[in-house]
Amino acid sequence: MNVLVTGSEGSLMQWIIQHLLDEGHNVTGADNYARYDEEGYGATKIADGYAFEQVDLTDLDATRELMQDQDAAIHGAGLIYGVKGFHEHPFDILDNDITLTRNIARAAREEDLDRVTFISSSMVYERGDPPQVEDDVDDLPLPKTDYGLSKVVGERILRANQDQYGIDYTIWRPFNIITPYEIAEDDPGMAHVFADFMSKILFEKQNPMKIFGDGEQVRCFTWIDDIAHAVATQSFQPATANETFNLANPEPVTMKDLAQRIFQEGQDRGLVHGDKLRFDHQPIYDDDVRQRDPSIEKAERTFGWAPSVKLDEALTRCIDQLEKQHPEIATT
Repeated sequence: MNVLVTGSEGSLMQWIIQHLLDEGHNVTGADNYARYDEEGYGATKIADGYAFEQVDLTDLDATRELMQDQDAAIHGAGLIYGVKGFHEHPFDILDNDITLTRNIARAAREEDLDRVTFISSSMVYERGDPPQVEDDVDDLPLPKTDYGLSKVVGERILRANQDQYGIDYTIWRPFNIITPYEIAEDDPGMAHVFADFMSKILFEKQNPMKIFGDGEQVRCFTWIDDIAHAVATQSFQPATANETFNLANPEPVTMKDLAQRIFQEGQDRGLVHGDKLRFDHQPIYDDDVRQRDPSIEKAERTFGWAPSVKLDEALTRCIDQLEKQHPEIATT
């Protein structure tokens, strides 16, 4: 199968592409390096052996041209930020990401693709109580963040495209992906929380560590390859057609506990010193989600999926990679 992967140079999509190649698909990647150039975040190559086009998918004509001769698409392009970035770039996110998804859906229809897979987000559950179940979203109030709203609208675009024009879709909602390659940015809160904590504790040696709010917010962190494997192997199966799935490691942890685990691992390796990690509590946004704790029963029931990597193992793998790439963290 010829598969177009948008946002191909981002971390998750790189892992997905490698699994697609292993499955025997022909892959074309598309990315415009909207936030990171070739020397930054997108330069951490996992996959090899796919075609690549640097293209702006907000251009409908360019998207149409890219879709020619494709059988299916996995749409992961978008402006990705941490909690601070959501609030500093609301219009950019809403304008850019809805336009991308609309163009992908329209071009897929014109080129008669078999299916469009959409990488959505757990942010669609911003105003829902745990455990978050896939069908809940239709009955929830709209997310307060424009990032969350962009994902809800993106899902509805693909559902409407199927309802009216018959282009099948699969929607994936990952929860808090852990990757060993994401690099925190200088401005705290612009990257994802896990990368921010790793930088603050292991690189900057913050103690007390600056943390948003009381640190009692609950998240479920999921190893990147558990998600990537599911997306690559299940996106085009009959059982997942026109369905939506949570992908998560249902191992809830508070932000303070996450930080303490990183600190303890760093302490055990001699990367940080001190008897315990203390916190410097920073102001938090009013719409900060207190708890994201999903149900993964649908994925388990439909294709036997369950996460294989627990949080502590994921932390170990990430710190192993950091020590390998940045041996200076032991002395800074």
